[in-house]
Amino acid sequence: MKIGISLPFDAAHSLPDYPGKCRNVHGHTYRVEIVVEGEINPDTRFVVDFADLKRILKHIIEELDHRYINEVIEYPTAEYIALYIRDALKSGLNEGLELVAVKLFEGEGKWVEVKG
Repeated sequence: MKIGISLPFDAAHSLPDYPGKCRNVHGHTYRVEIVVEGEINPDTRFVVDFADLKRILKHIIEELDHRYINEVIEYPTAEYIALYIRDALKSGLNEGLELVAVKLFEGEGKWVEVKG
């Protein structure tokens, strides 16, 4: 069974090698959607508690929220931000859960998705 949550965060970045405006420092409101998959635990009757999943993702996002992301990720395109979140999630998920996908929205109408 698949379970998903989404959380927003705000951050700034720059893409120094980009030939356009994005080479300058600018900010975005991002939204991260994650999907995990697992079996329903007969004791809890959940695949995972939404609150637990939210806590795990929030911990990762706190490293990026209201930051200049270049200080955390070498070249923070949406693709590399999504990969960073995916890699951090993989090590933080409870046993029995598989990460299906991370979808990162950069502002309105632009997104990248990376499979787990």
